Amino acid sequence: MAASVLSFRIEPEFVSRLDALAAATDRDRQYHLKRAVARYLEDESWHVKAIAEGIAEAEAGHLTDLEIIKRKWVARAEAVSDTESGK
Repeated sequence: MAASVLSFRIEPEFVSRLDALAAATDRDRQYHLKRAVARYLEDESWHVKAIAEGIAEAEAGHLTDLEIIKRKWVARAEAVSDTESGK
């Protein structure tokens, strides 16, 4: 697969840090930038997927009453508070 070329502006401090990392690891900027983008996309993609799944569930009518959710979180907060206070 042919690679695409991207161009963007970045603060000089990041360039200096990237160059220092490249020198320390005997790798070039491109290597580290590719790894950084791949990690970022992996980390962020779960969020987009979770939102799409949630929308699909809601559209299918699989919803939970807000009052049930509120009671659950209040109970959880109370349990944590009791644990922390030694009750």
